[in-house]
Amino acid sequence: MNVDHLVKMANEIGAFFAGASPPEQAPRDVATHLRRYWEPRMRKAMLAHFAKGGEGLTDVARRAVAILAAEAGAAGAPGASGTTGAGGTTAAAGTTQRPGPGPSAGATPPGKA
Repeated sequence: MNVDHLVKMANEIGAFFAGASPPEQAPRDVATHLRRYWEPRMRKAMLAHFAKGGEGLTDVARRAVAILAAEAGAAGAPGASGTTGAGGTTAAAGTTQRPGPGPSAGATPPGKA
């Protein structure tokens, strides 16, 4: 896997979202894109490059890969499944889980009243 090519693609994706999203949202949008459209070996190679310093990554791309690295670290922690519920942390699929009571026994499913 050519890491220079991956860096170039991540930077181009970052440039797109930097212009299309609010500044605080752009890295999350890039991370979502990488999660959805890059195959696992591409993400793995990028995470390895990031772990070595991430040379060549723009700020937006670097922050996006940092999000993926944090998720991979959380997923790789002992007893972790990549998602947490009560803390409102980002799940591996890119969704934010909110604390809540959850379904109760005997509850009527939505639309089935």
